[in-house]
Amino acid sequence: MKKLLLATILSLAALPAAQNVLLLTVDGKWIGGPTKATKAGPYALAQILSLHNGAPASATESAAISTGLAAIAAKDRKARDLAVENLTYIGLPVLTPLLEVIRDTDQHEPKPLYNLFNRLVPSIADQPDRAASLIRLANEAPRRGSWPDGSIVVGAESIAWDKIRLFAVERKSITRKLDVHSLRHSTQIEYLDTGLYLGQESSWNIQARGFTRLSWKQDDWATGPNGLTKPAGNYKTNLVDGHPFGALLGRISATGEKKFIGVSSAANSPGKGRLHLAINDNGHWQNNLGSYTVDVTVTKAFDVGGAF
Repeated sequence: MKKLLLATILSLAALPAAQNVLLLTVDGKWIGGPTKATKAGPYALAQILSLHNGAPASATESAAISTGLAAIAAKDRKARDLAVENLTYIGLPVLTPLLEVIRDTDQHEPKPLYNLFNRLVPSIADQPDRAASLIRLANEAPRRGSWPDGSIVVGAESIAWDKIRLFAVERKSITRKLDVHSLRHSTQIEYLDTGLYLGQESSWNIQARGFTRLSWKQDDWATGPNGLTKPAGNYKTNLVDGHPFGALLGRISATGEKKFIGVSSAANSPGKGRLHLAINDNGHWQNNLGSYTVDVTVTKAFDVGGAF
């Protein structure tokens, strides 16, 4: 009996530990949960950060791409931010329609179409064959490669790989050093997309340092990540949209609530979705200078792309 029990324990110990994964289907469905798979095609699951399918867009995705690009070109800020995020998730099939609508202008900021391109494919992995999949493995540069065949079981559901658009494997901990610029990453322009996707059990620890100027040479408009502690210039308040001018803010997903980060923030279960960061300002953002260096550590989260 003891030998049988020992053999059973050893047999169970030899089974691969389940890994949590996150995937988006070509029909726009999010699926997350544990898998016992050890490989995705030729790629060891433990090494995968994220895989992005380069196959042509589905009918659902084609409609979303058309609607999304139109929203980015329009003036509704909330709709634009949501469209950018949704198209970033779809990824490579957006590349060709995006390149067709970008125009040669002298526009500098804001430039959501240009930043969307960076989010779709890092330059080191760009190539003439736009349909090749994007492969992001731990400790390797992003590259283009083949897409897995067959299917993968997540939880109790079997999903065919050709129905998957985005696939990511949960990491115990991810640390990134980011530059959040007061001009490019102003709350009035566009948030920095950290490329980090948080789940229900995720946590963050964020530390920020630096100095920004919100009105060039006027020192009363200069601040660190906590933002202005008193009104500057001829203003009667140091707040805009409920937070100090110049403060480092964060949000989870394009529609998430603004959260104060400042010089230091720690949070458990802050929300589910992509983490964005920005410096708080009002509509007169054109005179901003400087940036904050931000160290972000998240746990039980997904690395789904670079920071742009």
